[in-house]
Formats: sequence, C-alpha cells, structure tokens
Amino acid sequence: MTKTRTLDWRQGYSRGRLTGAKFRGAFGPEVVGRNRRDEVLEEFSHLMVRHARGEKIPKLEVAAMRRRALTKRFSDWDGMVLGIVATLATAFGNEGAKNWMPALLAAAGRFDEVVDIEPEFVVGGPKHKDWLIVVTALAGAGRGDLARAFAERLDKEFPPDADDNAHLTVWGEDDLSQEYARLQRQAPGGAALPVFFHLPFSGGTSMIVALKRLVPWGRMVQINRRHGLLQVEHALQMPAEDAERLMLVHQHHPFPLQIPGRELSHFTVLRDPVSQIRSGYFKRISTPGIVPTLDESPTFDDHIAYTVKHGMTNMLARQIVTTHPDLRVAYGKRFAGAGQFESIRHEEEMFWLEATAGLREDDLLRMCRETLDERFHLVGTMRHLEASHLAAAASTGALIADRVGHRGASGQPERTTEESAAVRRLREANGVDQLLYDEYTARFEQDHSALIELVGSH
Repeated sequence: MTKTRTLDWRQGYSRGRLTGAKFRGAFGPEVVGRNRRDEVLEEFSHLMVRHARGEKIPKLEVAAMRRRALTKRFSDWDGMVLGIVATLATAFGNEGAKNWMPALLAAAGRFDEVVDIEPEFVVGGPKHKDWLIVVTALAGAGRGDLARAFAERLDKEFPPDADDNAHLTVWGEDDLSQEYARLQRQAPGGAALPVFFHLPFSGGTSMIVALKRLVPWGRMVQINRRHGLLQVEHALQMPAEDAERLMLVHQHHPFPLQIPGRELSHFTVLRDPVSQIRSGYFKRISTPGIVPTLDESPTFDDHIAYTVKHGMTNMLARQIVTTHPDLRVAYGKRFAGAGQFESIRHEEEMFWLEATAGLREDDLLRMCRETLDERFHLVGTMRHLEASHLAAAASTGALIADRVGHRGASGQPERTTEESAAVRRLREANGVDQLLYDEYTARFEQDHSALIELVGSH
C-alpha cells in the first residue's frame, strides 16, 4: 500500500467523487441534487438580501433562522452554519446566536478563539450536551483552569436530572468521578491517536454519540459504513500538519487504516454474536438508511439460514482482523490503483468479507487475539455498556464524560429464554465471535471491576 503513487490516490479520489453523485468535502455526504443544507443556505441568503435592502427583519424570523441553521451544525465542514450564526449575532444582535458561538467554535476545533469568549446561559443558547465540548476546547487551548471553572459552572447550571444532564469530570469528588479520573490518567497519550473501531450493532452508535459531545468534529476523521472508502482515501492523503491536530478517528468501515505521522491506538465494544446478528436483522427492517444485506428473508430463522449458507459468520472477528498487519497485503493489492475507493450498496460488497474468506477459524482467532492485545488499548463489552462508554471516554483523554446508556432501538420482539434450534446453529457457526466475546468480557470485568460497581451504584 505504501508503494502506491500519490497520483493513484488522487485519481481514485476524483473518481470516487463521481460515484453516482457529487461527494461534498472530506466528510460531507454523497448527494444527488439539492439537500437540506442547500435549503438552509438559500433561506439565509434571502433573509440577508431583505436585510440589505433595508427591510426590518422580525426577531421571530431571525430566531427561526438560527434554529434551522443549528440543525446542520454537526460536521459543519465548510463553516456555513458557523458563518450564519455569527452573522445573526452581529447583524441582528440575536442573543441566542451570540451564545452559540463558543460551542460552535469548540466543535470546529478552533480552541484559541473559544478562550476569549465568556459563555452565558440564555434562552435559545446551547443545552447541557452542547456545552460539554467547550471544556475540551478550553483544555486544548492550554487553559485547564478555565476548563475546570466552566465544568463547575455546568454542574451548577445543569444539575443531573431526568433531562439527561448527567456527566462526570476528572475534578469530581464522588467515587465514580475519581475512578474516571484514574482511568483518564492512564490514557495512551503522547502521539497515539485514538481510533474507535465501530463494529455494527454493538452499541457503537450510542458510544459515538457520547464521544462527539466531547471531541470536536473539526479534529476527528469520520469514516462511515456506506461511503467509508471515500473517507479512508482522503485520510490516507491527509497532510501531516492536519493529521497532527486530530484527536479521534471514528472508523465504521473496516480497513487497515494509516494516518500520516500518527500512531493509531484502537478501542471497540464486543457483543454476543447471536444478539448482534439478531439486532442487525431487525434494525435493518425498522430503520431506513442502514446499509442493507442482499438477504430478503421474512423471518429471523430464514435470515439465520442465509447467514450460514453465505459464510457471513464470525463477522465481528473478521472485521477486527483487518487491523492485523497480515491483512495489509491483501488490501494493498485491492486498493492499489485509481478508482478503487467507491461507495458500497450492500454489506456483501465490503472487501473484508473477501479478504478474510480463506482464514481458518483457528487462524482467525489467533490473529484477532494478537491484534486486540497489541493494537487495542480497550475492548469494551455490551454486557457493561455504560462502563465501557466511560472507560472509552477516559482513554481518549477527555476531562469530561457524558453518561449514556444504549440508545439503539432495533425493533426486536421480546426474546424467549429458550433458544431455537436455528439460533443454536447460528451460535455454533459463530464460535470465534463467541469465544472473543466471552474472553474479553471477562477481561473487562476483571480490569474495570471498580468502574462497573460504581456505575451500578451511582
């Protein structure tokens, strides 16, 4: 892979941008024609033209424009939302827009600019979850004193309640906060760049939702499932000065990723394989937009038959093993030329299925253990998901952590206590995944026993 010419990468990226649509920016979506972001920009343009012509814009319209722009604030890669909100604050004196500025600048990774702004809590301003990232920004700017003071203000302004205002900081005095601080001090640190290796249907969505409240999108590489190869290709070409600023990689598409000038340190969450496959089947039915499989089975038992027949077993292990050095050769050959980085339409199109098809189960298990032990600084478990979330946040070096449980809604029916013959066959066919789940869950319980106990009691 390292022998591939830079020109090949660039040509491949150019072709990837034309895969059925225009690819917007490094992290933008693949779109056909106009999207909602375009509509927000058009509405703002009309409002500013009216303002320039001397028309008095009602405050309610300004507030509505602010709210609509803020719905697109996540991954504001071109600065559109930041520019709109800044204009509403200065041109119209909108207090809500003014008080969104520190949170938006923090999320964009513009830490030094956050230091000069005094955050205020006003109607229309950020909510609790939006303020957490300001703590990260102040600390990132070298102002740990301001970060701590602001975290203490958050505790007073947003006391923990049913509205999801629960968070921890390394400065907290309760036992759970002190345990979090201990884990945070053990974070890899140095040049190590944390990579959340997001396995599908394993609690990863709630994990990344929590992490995105702490880590700026502007200092994160986001590699999603469907368009991940386009984003991988961009990451492979990232200038060293941009790579140096990164704080996290969210990798949902398996690939032996390398970031120029950075050492990668992975973490993930494992799930019981039958539960994971079951969740995937029902979530694809209930949630549009998830990358589908080619299977159209009407029942879960039929899906089991499809899964076993087509060799889609031990899928968690086979994705994890793509981080093993021995898989780089296969990936290097497959993605050596221009035009190889393209979006996928179905799970079956992902290269990890082909790259790992010839691995015997004993080799797969051995290689997984090697890469999990040597390349992953944390392996969490769905059995203790909140504790895994907190351990993961601490491992990124975050001074503040959002307390979150599993937020997935897969639409699964109630399970029976007794497994059917089909389910038992599925469990047997996923023996490597089962061994890894049991083994690393036991390790997590041993290494994080205090955290697990405190999470249960707080």
